[in-house]
Amino acid sequence: MAEELKEEMKKLKEDISELKEQLKDRDEERRKRRHGIYIDVGERVRDYVGDVMEDVAEGIEGELAKSIFIGPHGRHIKMRAHRFSAGERGSSDEREDRPVDFDRTAKVISALGQEHRLAILDELMSGGKYVNELQEKLSEIAASTLSSHLNVLEEAGLIVQERVRGRYLITIPGRSGYKMARRVNSFLEKRNQE
Repeated sequence: MAEELKEEMKKLKEDISELKEQLKDRDEERRKRRHGIYIDVGERVRDYVGDVMEDVAEGIEGELAKSIFIGPHGRHIKMRAHRFSAGERGSSDEREDRPVDFDRTAKVISALGQEHRLAILDELMSGGKYVNELQEKLSEIAASTLSSHLNVLEEAGLIVQERVRGRYLITIPGRSGYKMARRVNSFLEKRNQE
């Protein structure tokens, strides 16, 4: 009986060893499929590639910051890492007592109240686009109508146009408005399912 157990343990160890080799081969195959052929190029080249990738990532981050953190008047918004404690923010009563700019609020809500304008915001959520790119993506909207919608969105502060390149970018209020419209849509869908 003890001899059988030893033989079985030996067999299990061999099976485990074989499975480890198969997993190692599978991981290497997966790496090859994902990144092309994997070649160990040494530490110096890996460091260089890491530096290049870091530079690329910084460039992408900068471009995202330009197109995402834009205020309603085309000014870049500097994001602060500071978090307020509950006492610093003020109570909800204090926030409710602040005067409301109903004219501005109505402009924003009016700008969001048109399906083509929401489609434009949807396109701009993924990054800045030129008019011809928007026209290509939103071919159901006539060029003159698209121009009119872009003007309304810009006047409401939901998008801005770069002065130099001419791309349209969605602002933080535009992103908030778009997300609000999506939440309203989700609410209505859930309500219709009940």
